Amino acid sequence: MLDPAGTHLPVNQVLASIPSGRWTSYSDVVEVIGSHQVAVGTRLASVVTPNAHRVLKRSGQISPDFRWPDPKRADNPRDVLTAEGIRFNGSGRADQEQRLTADDLAALIADEDRDS
Repeated sequence: MLDPAGTHLPVNQVLASIPSGRWTSYSDVVEVIGSHQVAVGTRLASVVTPNAHRVLKRSGQISPDFRWPDPKRADNPRDVLTAEGIRFNGSGRADQEQRLTADDLAALIADEDRDS
């Protein structure tokens, strides 16, 4: 998905737009920024990026490979998400009604651009 200027959006801009109590998937981020899921996952695990913990698998599960880029941070991402208002079912899947799709993310960014 391209922004109105015809370029892909930067990952930090996309993730910074995700409000507390909402989540998105790696594939949604990939669609908006024009990358690959593995590259996105690797970046989120190695570079401090806003709201990286709000990026889950499409199923709503936290990736088993998730790790905070700060090696001193050891809190459980599910606990953080739950504290932010994300609801998980008994199978550990986040509520799909709280998911932001690629279109939702693009709309949030467009709204932010109009407001600035």
